[in-house]
Amino acid sequence: FNEPFDGIVYAVMVSMGFAALENVLYVFQHGVATGILRAFTAVPAHATFGILMGYFMGLAKFSKSKQLLNVTGLLVATFFHGAYDFFLFINFIPGIAIGAFVSLIIGIILSKKAIKIHQQNSHFRI
Repeated sequence: FNEPFDGIVYAVMVSMGFAALENVLYVFQHGVATGILRAFTAVPAHATFGILMGYFMGLAKFSKSKQLLNVTGLLVATFFHGAYDFFLFINFIPGIAIGAFVSLIIGIILSKKAIKIHQQNSHFRI
């Protein structure tokens, strides 16, 4: 862990491991079609949540405000994951699932910005 960008890399790897296990469990419970759908929705969502959390973890590693930044990263990831799940699991309001994709798109935009910030501040930038 020698630069803030590593926080993103490690958090995404953890989130991808979790997403893979979760997808396998969903396939056993609901079938292959669910796994294929989740491969294009839930798996990228988990990567996005990992990027957001890893951004703050990377900042925390090299900051004096370690605890505040780590908690901020956890809360940001939890918020986006909660919003994503909330909109998917509220099935008594027609069309509300679109909110999950809106939260995912916002997460992706913020993730791209977080990656760019850490890349620009990298010691290994060429």
